[in-house]
Amino acid sequence: MLEDTATIKRTLSNQSLAKYISSQLNNFFPDENPTTEAQLFEAISRAEERIYYCFSNIRKKYFHDNGITHFNHLISDQYCMYLYMLSNHVYTDSGDEELATKLYYLNKTLHSVDIFYTSQLPDIFLLVHPLGTIIGRAKFSDYFIAYQGVTVGCLNDGIFPTFEGKTIMYANSKVLGRSTIGDNVCFAADSTVVNKDIPANRIVIGQSPSLKLTVNSKAVEERPPYVYG
Repeated sequence: MLEDTATIKRTLSNQSLAKYISSQLNNFFPDENPTTEAQLFEAISRAEERIYYCFSNIRKKYFHDNGITHFNHLISDQYCMYLYMLSNHVYTDSGDEELATKLYYLNKTLHSVDIFYTSQLPDIFLLVHPLGTIIGRAKFSDYFIAYQGVTVGCLNDGIFPTFEGKTIMYANSKVLGRSTIGDNVCFAADSTVVNKDIPANRIVIGQSPSLKLTVNSKAVEERPPYVYG
């Protein structure tokens, strides 16, 4: 549990979050094994350091500004990220696959994303209005940004991409298969990379195999959504 919450502004306490999320889970999945508030409270308390660390490194209004880290459960981008991190933490910390699956399914139901709890997004990442986003078990580095409709996945061989540095994937871009992505790479809207390595400091335009790579003269943090200070 966090030791110092003086710089954190949240709309719900951990106890209230446990009640809120358990109500959602039991409403959507009214099976014979309801999720208890106590079960959620323990998971939320154990996961919060990771969650607030991520949000504190996003220099963006409503995440972290003026020295204060924010979490508002009614900002859907934040809640989407929160539910993913909570589901992943439940799985890796306790091995409770039933609860992790329900949290994953709740996230899919509310936000139209498919980010399974076994996917290992980095410590610092950002989802920007991510409707239709699908993220599989790739290897990520900190400062990964994904917009709506983004897909990161494998082909039939089960090999996922590797991201070696800061990355922005704009709307409907895709990275699939045996692809290694260098640092400071920007994927233009609707671009698709399949089984292709991309060097550092590139802008990716077009679809495999007809890709156009141009030099990325700006750092990731200097491009929209301008999130890192």
